[in-house]
Amino acid sequence: MSTMGVLKYRLVMRVNPIDKGAPKRWYARAVQDRTMDFEDFVTHMAEHNSPYSRGVIHGVLIDMLACLQELVLDGKSVRLGDLGLFSLGISGKGAETKEEWSVALLNDVHLNVRNTKSWSNAELRKRCRLSELKTYEDGSEVEEDPDEGGMGI
Repeated sequence: MSTMGVLKYRLVMRVNPIDKGAPKRWYARAVQDRTMDFEDFVTHMAEHNSPYSRGVIHGVLIDMLACLQELVLDGKSVRLGDLGLFSLGISGKGAETKEEWSVALLNDVHLNVRNTKSWSNAELRKRCRLSELKTYEDGSEVEEDPDEGGMGI
């Protein structure tokens, strides 16, 4: 199934993260216009000509999430088909020597999701049209007409 989506973006003035001394420049930042909660996602799936009821889809996904969490917390990577490879990652501060390093230097534990071939960055780029989301002085937002076809990058 090939779906074309619209990637909305907003232009923002930012410091170059690599060269903090450089003058600020305009960058595009992807924006989402809404967050779908789990129940909305289940309903969306059930309404796509699925032979499974909303309750069955809900139960299977709840069990999948519980098992995914159990497995990644046990140090395993889990590949969910074309969706991605899920694993845990850590971040923290370094130490001068191995002996000086301790768990106290850890800042964060986070979920990593690495995309796969059909969800690769290049494939996602092909399947998106760009649309600038502009905010006016009164705070209202207007979506510009998206470009035709892919991003053309």
